[in-house]
Parts: sequence; C-alpha cells; structure tokens
Amino acid sequence: MGLHDSKPCDCGSGKDSYWESDARGIPVFRACADCLEKKWSKYRACIRYGYDQNDVDEPIEPEDY
Repeated sequence: MGLHDSKPCDCGSGKDSYWESDARGIPVFRACADCLEKKWSKYRACIRYGYDQNDVDEPIEPEDY
C-alpha cells in the first residue's frame, strides 16, 4: 500500500483516511476529518507545529548554567 492510497479510516467512520504529518513532514498517523483532532490530542503541540524558543526549558548558553 502506497502513502497516498485510499483506505477507510480506522476510527469507524467509514470515510477515507489520509496521512497526517508532523512539523518536519514525517507521516505520523492516518485520519479522516471526523477523528483528526482526537488523534492529534495524543501528541504535544510541538510535534504538530514545530518547536520555538518557548519550548526550550534548559539553558542554551554556557554562562546560563
């Protein structure tokens, strides 16, 4: 089965599913419009949208240690 092949969603809706990718373009799971947000809710937001400076909670510069 190819990445873009049509496949019924495993949520039970009977709708076609598609691959949802993370912020780096790596496929994470298949979903349909009915279950998309529920499946994303199992992951931290930075997986879906990427990291920013506010996501880093440790010192970056040596003088900050």
